[in-house]
Amino acid sequence: MSSKGWFASMSASVIPLVPRTGFTVRRVGDRWELVNSRHYGRGVVLASWPRERHGEAFEHCYRLNGRSIEELRAAFR
Repeated sequence: MSSKGWFASMSASVIPLVPRTGFTVRRVGDRWELVNSRHYGRGVVLASWPRERHGEAFEHCYRLNGRSIEELRAAFR
């Protein structure tokens, strides 16, 4: 082993804590769930909202994907 220690030969990977794309909102029963299946898998729910707070869920999703709330509102006009 070299004098630099065992960690000198290891490779590191960086995993984004908040991925910029891939967030989606899905309805499950009486609630909305925020997921990012690309980075965390389908079974990992990052946040959830009651069914009547769907606007808040979609706004949060748009912001996490790097888009503005104005874009969301324009899509529903």
